[in-house]
Amino acid sequence: ETPLWTARGFYDAVIGPFREFFRVYGWLALLMLAMISFYQLPEYMTGPMYNPLYHDIGLSKDVVGTVRASIGLVATLVGITAGGFTALRFGYMPTLIAGVVLKMLVIANFATLAHAGPSVPVFGAVIAADNFGIGFAGVALVTYMSSLTSIGYTATQYALLSSAYTYVGKFAKGFSGVIVERLAVGRPLLDAYGLFFIGAALLGLPALILCIVLARVTRDSRT
Repeated sequence: ETPLWTARGFYDAVIGPFREFFRVYGWLALLMLAMISFYQLPEYMTGPMYNPLYHDIGLSKDVVGTVRASIGLVATLVGITAGGFTALRFGYMPTLIAGVVLKMLVIANFATLAHAGPSVPVFGAVIAADNFGIGFAGVALVTYMSSLTSIGYTATQYALLSSAYTYVGKFAKGFSGVIVERLAVGRPLLDAYGLFFIGAALLGLPALILCIVLARVTRDSRT
C-alpha cells in the first residue's frame, strides 16, 4: 500500500478517483454531475424560507414543531421506504425521474400554504406531502450516486458527486430572501411567497430533463 504522504499516494487517494470516474463514464460524467447539481437545487433554495413563511402566516413554533415531529416524521419514513422499494422494483433512473417530479410538486404545494394562512390541517397536509416527496427523492438520488461509484474509490467518488449539489445549492440559497423581497414589491408578501415556491419548484426542470436524457442514453448504450 502506497503511503498517502508520497506523490504517488496523493495521486491514488485524490486524483485517481476523479480520473477513474471520467474514464468509466466519459462525457456522460458531465451530464451526471450537472443532473445531480440541479436535483437538490429546489430544496436548497427553499430551505431558508420555510420558517419565515410559517412566521408570516401566523403558525406558532409549537404547532410547527409538533407537526414536523409527528406527521412529518412518519411521512419521511414512508417516503424513504417507498423510494427504496421503487428503486429495487423499477431501477435507478425511473426512481430518479419520479423523485424529481414529486419534489417539484410538493415544493410548489407550499404556495397553497401561503394562501391558506395558519390552517393546521392544511399545514399538516403540506408537510406530509413535502416530507414524503423529499424522502422519496433523497433515497432515489443516494441510490443512484452509489451505483456510479467504482470499487476501491467508493468514498471519494461519492464525495465528488455529493459536492456537485452541495456547492451549487449553498451558493444559490443565499439569494432566497432577496428573491422573496423582490417578488413582494407591488404585491402582498404571502403572494410573493407563493410565487417563490412555485419558481423554486421549477428549478427542478433541468434535473428532470437531464434524467430523461441520461435514461435514454443509458438505455441506448445497452442495446
